[in-house]
Amino acid sequence: MMKRRRLNSPPLKDKVSITENVELPECCVSRLPDDIIVNIFSRLTLLEAARTSVVSSRWRYLWTFTANLDFQAPKTMWDINTKIGERPNESEIEEKRSKYINWVDKVLELHRGGYINEFRIHFDLGDNQKCYITNWIHTALAKGVQKLELNFDRFVGIIWKEYRFPVECYNTIKSSHGLSIIKSLRSLSLKFVDVNTEIVEFFIYNCPHLERLSVFGSKTLLSLKVTGSSIQLKHLDINCCHYIKEVEISASNLLSFKYHGPQIKLHVQNAPLLLDVSIGGRHDVQLRNLIDPIIQYLPQLETLELLLDLKKDRIRFLHFELPKLRHLIFRVIADAHHNLLDLTQIIKMCPFLHKFTLKLICDGSKRKLHEFPKCPLEHLKVVEFIGFAGRPIDLELAFYFLENAPMLEKMIVNPTSPYSVGSYFEFEDGESEQAARKRVKQLKKRVPQGVQLVVC
Repeated sequence: MMKRRRLNSPPLKDKVSITENVELPECCVSRLPDDIIVNIFSRLTLLEAARTSVVSSRWRYLWTFTANLDFQAPKTMWDINTKIGERPNESEIEEKRSKYINWVDKVLELHRGGYINEFRIHFDLGDNQKCYITNWIHTALAKGVQKLELNFDRFVGIIWKEYRFPVECYNTIKSSHGLSIIKSLRSLSLKFVDVNTEIVEFFIYNCPHLERLSVFGSKTLLSLKVTGSSIQLKHLDINCCHYIKEVEISASNLLSFKYHGPQIKLHVQNAPLLLDVSIGGRHDVQLRNLIDPIIQYLPQLETLELLLDLKKDRIRFLHFELPKLRHLIFRVIADAHHNLLDLTQIIKMCPFLHKFTLKLICDGSKRKLHEFPKCPLEHLKVVEFIGFAGRPIDLELAFYFLENAPMLEKMIVNPTSPYSVGSYFEFEDGESEQAARKRVKQLKKRVPQGVQLVVC
């Protein structure tokens, strides 16, 4: 039986500052081959992996072979926002940016792995830092990155020019050498990156293993064409690209499609495997106009998310069956006087619904509770409220589920705004969230025995 090799780790002078190594008694983990230990390190955060360097002299540089480089620092971003509020301190933010850039540069300088599985950047950066960002992209692509995510989310009140995907980088990947290094790419996510139609479509048609594509907030993505039998794309997400006019899809491998944005010409055909759809927009968007192009696929869907702005649009749907739907999600923008019980007309069309999620963005004051209809929901087991306010607009919908779902197992109540969930704003627990938690008492009185009420 061949022995697994040990990774060569020659000393790096003046590159890493660590505490003096202390040799610990050998344990079962330390007896493992280096490549298995590196695999374990790749499942830790970068900071956690780097801390292992103090365990023993053998482990000192093993973390530099990790294949997952996730440079996410949401707590740092939130710390700045809580300090500066509505009066951003640009000098403090620049200091944080410099520290973040130095962190990424140092890790990439030390990185000794032959490949990168995941490369993720999440910080408030823009076109002023493009030389650093472009170098990071080149490094990740040169090491055959499989999952590339750039998220240049911004600090509150700070406006800057978005990072534009550079022409020189595009020209590089179009070369014969560039085409060879992007073939490993399986997932590409670009958030607050200005990337045009030509570049996005280049990745789609020239990355034979690309399965996930997400573009958020690009000003120069004006149209998108995803057609062809050779395309392996399974998940497509286009969000907040405010100048896009048209999307054309003919992709036999597509499993999920998410579109949130302005009114567009949408063409969807030859999507026999489509199971997950999230669609809608705000302001001048008529949800019905976005649903019509995918209406033939509704009977095969397992997950459906609809975005409704009740300040601009009404709940109006044709009667159609959703026989395979297991998870129905509504993201609703409303005033407190609106009535969400109208959503039950769609719930009735889902005879085997297993989970219902409401993401509510609500303004306004209280009103009286409306009477809710009776309709048995025999298969519903989980109900989730995100942005729960404890006002009649969501309480009466919660009472509807508690009354009509005999198999209900869990009701999840999260006062955090849907805008904040998953972002660095999730650390906040403001007055509205605290007030909503107090109003949960009204809900507890109606929860039947056997149903678990979870308050996040």
